[in-house]
Amino acid sequence: MKKTIARIISIFLIPLFKIRYRGKIKFGKRIFINHKFKFRGKGRLFIGDDVNLWAHEEWNRFQTFDKSAVIKIGDGCRINGATIQSKKSVAIGKNCLIGSAMIIDTDFHSTNHNHRNDPKFIESKPITIGDDVWIAGQSAILKGVHVGDRSVIGFKSLVTKNIQSDVVAAGNPAVVVKELKYE
Repeated sequence: MKKTIARIISIFLIPLFKIRYRGKIKFGKRIFINHKFKFRGKGRLFIGDDVNLWAHEEWNRFQTFDKSAVIKIGDGCRINGATIQSKKSVAIGKNCLIGSAMIIDTDFHSTNHNHRNDPKFIESKPITIGDDVWIAGQSAILKGVHVGDRSVIGFKSLVTKNIQSDVVAAGNPAVVVKELKYE
């Protein structure tokens, strides 16, 4: 029953979001979404098929900072209360589970105090999240990071470097704490 109500609400909201965001968002098929969804910026957001964006306490927020910026959400992902911001590119693979994490491909300010807010000195690097990745709540994925397939990012982790496939990474900064073996 709850799933049916959610589907009806989603069917009603998606056309409204398409109008509100003037074609900057491409929705796949069978999306679950509620009113706790925000998109800002001049870039584009691509949402794959069977994605669940039904947020509970925290809103799902997507923001682009450049006309060429792209955020891609793969098929089968479940995102609840995440903030995803892009100046270049954020690509999330298939079947990912993302809690109230923050994924940002830019640091918004230069480390050079003479050029703090000068766009020429603000660095941005694409972020890639592999397939079947779980990013636990209150984690942050920073610019230039690649998280490998089937990996888990622990609660409140700060990911500043690439994480290989099939591991659990946790901490600040995040380090590999366990290898995952599948039978």
